[in-house]
Amino acid sequence: MKKLIRILCVLSLLLVSTCAVCFANADKATVMEGADITGIHRLALNRPYYIANDKLAPTLDQLIEIESSAAKVTRMYVIGYEAVAESIKADKNVDILALDRRQSTKAFKENVAAYADAYVVLTVANDSRTSFFFDVYKAGTNELLYTYQIQANRSEKDDVSTYNNFCEQFYKNFDRSIEEQQKANAKAEKKDKK
Repeated sequence: MKKLIRILCVLSLLLVSTCAVCFANADKATVMEGADITGIHRLALNRPYYIANDKLAPTLDQLIEIESSAAKVTRMYVIGYEAVAESIKADKNVDILALDRRQSTKAFKENVAAYADAYVVLTVANDSRTSFFFDVYKAGTNELLYTYQIQANRSEKDDVSTYNNFCEQFYKNFDRSIEEQQKANAKAEKKDKK
């Protein structure tokens, strides 16, 4: 009887650990070759490319707020889209919130270097499964530095909690990528000194 209980406990633990792996989101982080992301301390958020196509899905304004509020998990300073827009309006007298999409994006790219080291553009593809694409660009040069893609499971709903989770995952993975690059740079410096 004791052996049967032990076997059932082991099987249940195995099942639980397997299920955790099965339901993990598919994600991929890429640091562009030659890109230095270790110098990014201030990250600005650009207006996301997003169209809601579900009743439960957040609106564009809610997504902008989710992207800003999810930054609480990161160690870097994150500047929200509205804050950048207000700063640009105060400094350059250009209201990017009133401009159309193309003009506001152009004005954002031209002026964001005064407020941040880099900026991130979120693109949401919400077809059969929701996918988030985060692209981090160097402010001023608009050079692509880092990309992160995460895809929802079939069981995940297209709602605020899923979107918040994806944004938090981006910030955590971006921090992790910065740490990995810092460690690799430190290792290379040690090797060069020898």
